Amino acid sequence: MRLAKMAVLAAIPLLVTACGGGSAPPPGPVSPSTTAAPVDEFVPKTRTPDPAAVGIGLTTIALSSTDKTDRVTFQFTGSAVPGWAVHYVKQAVSNTSTLSEFPVQGQSIIEVLIREAANPFESGVPPYSGPPVVTDPELRTIGEVRYASALRGVTQAFIGLATPQRAFRVTALTDPIRIVVEVDHK
Repeated sequence: MRLAKMAVLAAIPLLVTACGGGSAPPPGPVSPSTTAAPVDEFVPKTRTPDPAAVGIGLTTIALSSTDKTDRVTFQFTGSAVPGWAVHYVKQAVSNTSTLSEFPVQGQSIIEVLIREAANPFESGVPPYSGPPVVTDPELRTIGEVRYASALRGVTQAFIGLATPQRAFRVTALTDPIRIVVEVDHK
């Protein structure tokens, strides 16, 4: 019984404060606290394609640079954003039926798979007709980009880095549809 009285007496100041009485200041805004793990920018990046992304075709591969990153831009026909799977690989392997090693120069290699792009033999979308290798000697991180194939709705390309693996990001832009792979300089 004595413990019960002590518990009630200890709870009274808490109740008075909670009900707005007493001398405790009113509660201020609560600052959010998060303990999320940092984003690992080396892990594979994936996205599910928009439903209308079937029948789009690669038209251009372009390189550019900012003061912190090198960029590869893959431009497509159509108005829906395709999906992608972008990740580091130990060696470039063609997704054709031969599964042969694909020649890519660099200390590290990023494979870019654009999903739900056109299969030119079934969709009527013209196949990619740009240069198979794109380079820019002004870039610090990206050595070359090699177009590999467009097969079964997947466009494949490889980015050869002139450096060891770097953090990278993948984003989609619209009007026109573009997939941008940004690779950090450091």
